This record gives sequence, C-alpha cells and structure tokens, in this order.
Amino acid sequence: MKFKIFLVIFIAVFFASCSSDKENSNTENTDNASLTQSENTDFTLKFLDGRKMYVKYHEQAFNFDDTAKAKLFVFFTSWCTPCKAQIPHLNNLDKKYQDKFEVIALFLEENKEQEILTFIENEKIKFPAAIGGNNFVFSKVLNVNSIPTMVLFNAKGEKIKEYLGIIPEEMLDIDIQKVIM
Repeated sequence: MKFKIFLVIFIAVFFASCSSDKENSNTENTDNASLTQSENTDFTLKFLDGRKMYVKYHEQAFNFDDTAKAKLFVFFTSWCTPCKAQIPHLNNLDKKYQDKFEVIALFLEENKEQEILTFIENEKIKFPAAIGGNNFVFSKVLNVNSIPTMVLFNAKGEKIKEYLGIIPEEMLDIDIQKVIM
C-alpha cells in the first residue's frame, strides 16, 4: 500500500514539473550556489538576438532597464516535455498583448546555443529567449527549483505571481490582463 502511494506521488510530481538539476551542475554556476533571495545583485540577461536586459535586485525589489512592458519570465529547458507543451499558449499570449506585455524564455542550459536555436526553430517559439549563466543567477534569486516555472512581473518590476508546471492559457490571460490594465 505504501508503495502505491509513493508511486502515485512520484508520477504526479514528475508530470507537474521537470527537475532542473540535470542541467544545473556545471562548474560555472557553482560560484552563485550560495546566492539567496535576500542578497543584492545586478546581472545582465543575454538574448539570442543580441539584445541585453539589465536586472538590478536590491532590498528584495527588482528593477529592469526595460520598464515599458509587463514580463512573464519562463524558466525551462529544451528537454522538458511540460515546457514544450506550454509554448503554443505562451506564443498566443505574447502576440495578444505585444504592446504591453512580453514573454521571455530563460533557458537553464549552458553551452548549447546551437541546440537551443534549433529547439526554438523546431518548436516555433515566437518570444525572446535568453541564455547563459545569468539565467541561473536569476533562477537562484527567485528560488526556482523546478521547471517549468513562470514568474509574472508588472511594468514597474514588481513580482506579481509565480507559477509551477503547466498553467492553462486562460488562467495566465486573466492574470496578464490584471497586470497590464
């Protein structure tokens, strides 16, 4: 009986989210292993299209150099099945609210730029994607322990809501409307 309960819990957790430990073990990121939500830090997110976003985290508040739009940061990897399932819905929302809102993919994978570019093309991702070690820094500041994890910020840089696992498009849509209105 205990085994059946354990098995059901294991399966539920597996399908709810993927563990990011697989890709988070390289030595470049061990320098940031002690970073916590209470520490102040500044870092730059580097996008595949060459764009950069400066992020300042001080006294548990975020400041983004781009404050024109609300943002949904999506932490995921190319090997995560639930992450792939969420992509069409995120594309829809990014397009629907493009003037006031943007989805930003934060890949928690290192040294795989070409693989990620191929993944983006194959999965038809239409929103910007950032790669590199600072994605791991951001994930540590936000205490992201599983993927997919999404964090919604308003245009002022205030963290509004955090989501774990696959979230219905309609639920995200309602929350986005609240943030941009």
